[in-house]
Amino acid sequence: MHTKTIADTARLTQLLSEALVLADTLELTVAAIHIDQALAQLPKPTPEA
Repeated sequence: MHTKTIADTARLTQLLSEALVLADTLELTVAAIHIDQALAQLPKPTPEA
């Protein structure tokens, strides 16, 4: 994966995680479910050796 793509994915993961916390706090259940599903579809970071 290119460095920019890795950085973009990391940023998207961070933003979605923050959105999930906000949706949970505001008790927006449907939004939280969709955000959680989006997070699950993102590629997991692989440790660089």
